Amino acid sequence: MKMFNYIKLFILVALSSLVHSEFIYSCTEDKTIALTFDDGPHRYTKKLVDYLVDQGDIKVTFFHVGRFHYPFAIDVQEFQDAMKKAHDNGFQIASHTYEHKISEDPIEFKKALHTMDDFINKVTGDRPRYFRAPKGHCKEKCLKQLDEWDYRVIQWDTDTNDWDYETSGSIEQRIEDSINYLKKEFAKEKKSYLILMHDSLNHTVNTIAPWIIEKSGMKEKGYRFVTVAECLGDKTSMYRSRKSYSDSDDNNTSKKISQDENKIDITKDNRSNDNIKNNSTTKDIFTPNDTSTTKDTSTPKVTTEFQYDNEDNYNSLNSGVLTKLKSISFLFYFIVSLTIYLLFSF
Repeated sequence: MKMFNYIKLFILVALSSLVHSEFIYSCTEDKTIALTFDDGPHRYTKKLVDYLVDQGDIKVTFFHVGRFHYPFAIDVQEFQDAMKKAHDNGFQIASHTYEHKISEDPIEFKKALHTMDDFINKVTGDRPRYFRAPKGHCKEKCLKQLDEWDYRVIQWDTDTNDWDYETSGSIEQRIEDSINYLKKEFAKEKKSYLILMHDSLNHTVNTIAPWIIEKSGMKEKGYRFVTVAECLGDKTSMYRSRKSYSDSDDNNTSKKISQDENKIDITKDNRSNDNIKNNSTTKDIFTPNDTSTTKDTSTPKVTTEFQYDNEDNYNSLNSGVLTKLKSISFLFYFIVSLTIYLLFSF
């Protein structure tokens, strides 16, 4: 009998090791919408932040990277100013890795996380606790490490696919497809929505995000636009007061980021502007703060303010091509619960 009890204990310990940090796909608070923006801060982030601040009652979450789209956020003061303004106005700043990749080497992974946290802390004064993996891809080993380092790993339950020009064929069709998808999802009036977008994309900033906020009708249905932390009932813990992992084993691995070094003016940077054509004289596809009293939920037509000559290829290569993963956490909990019941029912 004693040996049988030891076997029970061994099985329980083994199963408990399966239950660790899990992906968070959805909000837990009723009537909340968490708008999330990946891959910034970049050239369109300032415009988005300015627009959101003007709305007054809107809070969103940014999953930022340090070095991804050129020019890099770590080098451009304007991008960092947008990050700080977002933070200072109550928007959540979270990590999306330093270079939009996760190393298989845990030491390199930790170094990259540390470097990104340092960057965000240098700009905002806070270290993020929330994290989203590039493309949403984080294997079991990665997830376990993030759990050990006290990160909350965020996925999504509503994907605008704003990056996917290839399937749609054009930016115009991409906007129409994204908004039509959102109309169907919003018609379901679910408990909450955790929505994925990219502030590195002009049409998202100019059209899709404003449509959600002003023309979707969700505010009129009683939904609130909040940060991811708030939609999870965790508003006071979106940041950590100090580093939650030891620096003793990587004192020489974290890149020192100085707030005054390596800053460039994007208006004078030839490499970043060679492929941009200015169409600023054309009418905006959607004008924020529409004063009309009648809600128009039709899909707006697109006229981009700035467009890369090869923007389709640029964004398909560089934006987060995000594939939703199937959560297996509930299966783990079910197995553990069933095993405990069977073992101790004899």
